[in-house]
Amino acid sequence: MKYYVQLFLGLSLFILACGGGEEKLEEVKQTSAQLDPRRAQIESLCGNCHLFVEPEMLNKATWAKLLPYMGPRLGIFSHKGKAYDSDRGKINCEGLYPNDPLVSEEVWQDLLDYFDRYAPEKIAKQVKSMDYEKGLPIFDASEAQLESPPIISLSYMNGGSSYSYDAATQSMYVRDVNNKIKSQTRLSNPISYMQPYKNGFLMTGIGSIMPSDDWKGELIYATKTDAGLKIEDVLMEKMERPVQFKIGDLDGDKIDDVVICAYGNNRGSHYWLKTKGDSLEKKMLLQQAGAISTEIVDIDQDGDMDIVTLFAQALEKIVLFENDGKGNFREKQLMAFSPLQGSSSFQLADMNKDGILDIIYTCGDNADYSVILKNFHGVYIFTGDEDGNYEQSFFYPMNGAFKAMANDFDQDGDLDIAAISFFADYEKQPDEGFLFFEHLGNLNFKVKTHEQTHKGRWLTMDIGDIDNDGDTDIILGNFSMGPSSVSKEIREGWVTAPASMLLKNNTK
Repeated sequence: MKYYVQLFLGLSLFILACGGGEEKLEEVKQTSAQLDPRRAQIESLCGNCHLFVEPEMLNKATWAKLLPYMGPRLGIFSHKGKAYDSDRGKINCEGLYPNDPLVSEEVWQDLLDYFDRYAPEKIAKQVKSMDYEKGLPIFDASEAQLESPPIISLSYMNGGSSYSYDAATQSMYVRDVNNKIKSQTRLSNPISYMQPYKNGFLMTGIGSIMPSDDWKGELIYATKTDAGLKIEDVLMEKMERPVQFKIGDLDGDKIDDVVICAYGNNRGSHYWLKTKGDSLEKKMLLQQAGAISTEIVDIDQDGDMDIVTLFAQALEKIVLFENDGKGNFREKQLMAFSPLQGSSSFQLADMNKDGILDIIYTCGDNADYSVILKNFHGVYIFTGDEDGNYEQSFFYPMNGAFKAMANDFDQDGDLDIAAISFFADYEKQPDEGFLFFEHLGNLNFKVKTHEQTHKGRWLTMDIGDIDNDGDTDIILGNFSMGPSSVSKEIREGWVTAPASMLLKNNTK
């Protein structure tokens, strides 16, 4: 479960109202929530784990589903004859829940009543700041099918080939510039990420696609052969569901180290691996679940490599681990988010050409307990200043936004953005599963989508010059399964949709 922390990105959520009289009544209702005598105690209870969240951020029905999952964190495992679900007793969950209730049944009921009293029946829907248009002529689409329903956990481009891992067939597919299969390698541990390393690739096997604290993750070294990938060594085992990593020299010894995002579930961690001969020494950065994306970069321009990481579980935040040049890191929180944000990805890039790295951030993970469309999900840009501060400079509402990648796709001198959604409004806006933000300058964008990208449910995306013609192409991966409230017809469409879609750039 995600926990609320200390920033809501400057957005305001307004309850739907049909007339002036109802708006007036709603104002009174919100004020009453502030003045309710139960408020102080409830706010204190919630504040033990997260920042208090106002009731109007979710509707009544969603709060009613969500709060019982929070009860066990306070030692409340049942209430009025209703048992609450928890992971108590499961592997690697020891000490996660209090042995005895931290609050009385009466106080817990007060909390339930409080949110039921002040939550609205509905919350406001997304309002598009700009409409997107259908048609993206700079990209030609080619599709790759599989015989089974695609469950693509990795999309990656390197050296004139694309790589995609399908969890259904437990296979890594290598495809050519026309999206045709060159090789297929069976790998039992689902691959979540890969990067060039030595004479081959470093890869993480996530262990379990679905949320789990049964840690079976691996760090794998493989080489490329004509027949596919060959595993040369498993460098680390029993990892906490590693979803991503980055490679770089962190301590100045001119030997590559590895930063690991061990997302976990209830528990996880974030650490780096120092290369010492043939072994790896684990050095902890932060013992917390949810590390989902990281970058190694000299962000403070002092000559050594720092680490910037997005945490998307428990305390959602972006953290700078500032390097002293010797591999010792000081933690500095750059920004934090409500867990309703559903943080999903970030990237550092200089979007406004001032020489300072900015943050491109997406939020849209709707796989937790509040599975409703949220009007603050989308693509954000936070611009940085010389003092290391960031402010929101751009927001585009995109239901279920899951990843954004910046590049000068149209070769006009500024950075555009390609974005995918895993929890789009597939019933009413199926085309928002892939959006392209053409940068017009000064953080003004024209938003477009491609005629064919509505076909899949895109979980993964990567960019690169697959045909070596000097412009940047895009590969998308279809994860046809997973939580969603869409119709049977739409689900069946994902199952028969392409496993991967290559958007080949024809700018050059």
